[in-house]
Amino acid sequence: MHHLLLLMPLVALVLFFILPWRVSLPLYVFLSVGSFLLRRKVTQPQHWRPVIGKRAMIGDRALVVSVKGNEVEVAYHGEIWQAVSAQPLNPGQQVVINNVKGLILEVAPLPAPADDDLPG
Repeated sequence: MHHLLLLMPLVALVLFFILPWRVSLPLYVFLSVGSFLLRRKVTQPQHWRPVIGKRAMIGDRALVVSVKGNEVEVAYHGEIWQAVSAQPLNPGQQVVINNVKGLILEVAPLPAPADDDLPG
């Protein structure tokens, strides 16, 4: 649909055949700028980060709820998920979600803050 907005300046060229150029030129410039701004506003949401689904989870943080051998459970947005990690995890530890495979999250521990990041 937004591709039709690109045609608006081409369609506006007809103004030059109908109206005198002193009238058609400002109208053409107005329609061209309006077309550009409207197209920009319409396509802007395509560049936003996903807010639902698996792709939205990647990069978010979760909290380790329990660790029983190789079974890890993490809390993410009020839900308990099964998780796997290459590094050992402890309950109460914050992790970052790296991937989602089915209903299992691949997580990694958050890096410890550097001494420069600590307040005080």
